[in-house]
Amino acid sequence: MAELVALFVFALFLGAIVLWARRARTLFELEIRSGRLVRARGRMPQGLLNDVLVVLPRNHETRLVIRCSIERDRACLSTRGPVTGDEAQQLRNLLGLWPLARLRAAPPIRVQRD
Repeated sequence: MAELVALFVFALFLGAIVLWARRARTLFELEIRSGRLVRARGRMPQGLLNDVLVVLPRNHETRLVIRCSIERDRACLSTRGPVTGDEAQQLRNLLGLWPLARLRAAPPIRVQRD
């Protein structure tokens, strides 16, 4: 029984380390519903945020999540939700305009409430 408890505690510890490492690599994460930013986490230049919201159409009724993380010393963008290939490419192009150093030094994202 003690072995099972020790194994469970070790699995929890390992899971916490994996989550912490994933979060440490994340620059920002946006959740957009109906063209409006409803949740944001991380750091992102305001100019990039404005451009991202312009690219996405306002008729998305479902949830769209945009996540930017650091992989091999580059900013990597991933999306989850109804985004077309053209929209995803435009988002990657916008992200490519910003050097990684400026993305890391950006202020925290603020969600404006109506």
